[in-house]
Amino acid sequence: MTANSYLEYALTMLGWLINNGIWHTITATGLFALPLLFRLISLWLKAREQGADEGDAGGLTLAWMENTVYTSLVVIMFTCVPLLNIDITNITYDVQRSKQCNYLVPAKPEQTGYAPLVNDVSGKTAAVPVWWYLVHTVSKGMVSAASATLPCKPDLRQLRFEVQHTRINDKVLEQELTDFVQECYAPSLARLKQRGVVIQSEDEDQDIAWPGSRRFLTESGYYDTDHARSPRSRWPYNSSRDAGLTDTGNGGYPTCKQWWSDADSGLSDRLLAQVKPDVWDGFRKLAYSKEQYEEAVLRTLVSPRNMEVSQNGRVYVGFGGNVDPTMTNDLTSLGATAGQSLASLAAFPAFDSIRQSLPMVQAILLMALVICIPLVTVFSAYNLKVVITLTFAQFALMFLTFWWELARWLDGTLIDMLYSSDTHSAWNLVGLQNTQDDIVLSFVTGSMFLVLPAFWMGALSWAGIRLGGVIENATRAGTRNVEQAGSKAGDIAQKILGAISSGSSKG
Repeated sequence: MTANSYLEYALTMLGWLINNGIWHTITATGLFALPLLFRLISLWLKAREQGADEGDAGGLTLAWMENTVYTSLVVIMFTCVPLLNIDITNITYDVQRSKQCNYLVPAKPEQTGYAPLVNDVSGKTAAVPVWWYLVHTVSKGMVSAASATLPCKPDLRQLRFEVQHTRINDKVLEQELTDFVQECYAPSLARLKQRGVVIQSEDEDQDIAWPGSRRFLTESGYYDTDHARSPRSRWPYNSSRDAGLTDTGNGGYPTCKQWWSDADSGLSDRLLAQVKPDVWDGFRKLAYSKEQYEEAVLRTLVSPRNMEVSQNGRVYVGFGGNVDPTMTNDLTSLGATAGQSLASLAAFPAFDSIRQSLPMVQAILLMALVICIPLVTVFSAYNLKVVITLTFAQFALMFLTFWWELARWLDGTLIDMLYSSDTHSAWNLVGLQNTQDDIVLSFVTGSMFLVLPAFWMGALSWAGIRLGGVIENATRAGTRNVEQAGSKAGDIAQKILGAISSGSSKG
């Protein structure tokens, strides 16, 4: 048995433990026979009502009762009686997709924050009926097979989210970066303006817009002549380089170029070390050089917004983790786009919250379904049609994993197509430096995490399986509070912007 999320890994075992307890209670009290007895009595009464016309009420009753008893015994044996013993070691966290695409293999569930929940069910043994074990295995196999058909592509939305949420946790490094900006970047930028240099293109303008500017690093008269104004312990005092500067014994005064670029000791290498290893693993799957994606990450780390968040703390307000307090300011010339921008302030956080919570809701619903199986089967008097419906319900819930995987793949593909096109600057790698998401794209891809599963549930009704409304409503109910909570900040921002807009129009 396999699981596709850490929560499902633990809750699968918990569900079957509760399932076994319920079935043991039903059998110990003899309640399992009561629905069958009622059904046999109803068949006998039905045969008596038709007996006068049929001529052989006894034969008709016997045939009906035999069919009912045989069917019920088969249902009880294969779907109710626990036969196959499992424990937490028999459940495997599925990493096949990660291995297929050479991604960083996820940690084991017991090595994550779910360890306490895993420990609660470890050491305990549950038993699974043959039919439900088969359904679980086949369903998970279908999910894996369908997911394997998708081309391997990193989750660009999540990758962008991780980079934009990376903080400079080392306060000493954070202060050193501030010193570098004041002692190196600001003087070089001022010198560039004093010399009256004409910026010829957007790429040149973006290049000088951050401390790691290639122009300042490579052209003479900038970082090669400026130097640190206070001693730096990572660079020993050099009498030829530091002539005229006091040797305090606490280090030397590196040039700004050395301060930024030196291997291991330079600011750039130490800043890049703040990024998680799995982020670099994701970038290696992209069609970009190491120099390109490292520069894109560095730009994000040293951006004024990120520095403000690292120092003071701030909430990211945008689907995918974009900080965008001035998004609508750039779009006010277009009324329709401005309206979409206002709506996105509430919608994008809601989409992000839903995306994170849907797999958790799926795991809880699967556990609830497993718990319900013995009760629903007994209440239906071991009706074969009810068992088939439960089978499709379990398969439908498990197959949602594929639809979310497809939605992620579409999201990443569209982002890659958009930011690899001529409409966006090359320096803006997968939108890392984008201060405004492309609104329509984010609306569409964000809604796909709900639209595709809803379509799947509706499609099941074409085969006569009436599950769509039930499961869809349960999923929506599970994420509604998260969606509303995620959009609260956006609603407040909408009201503020609306008040500003109203005040401006009156003025």
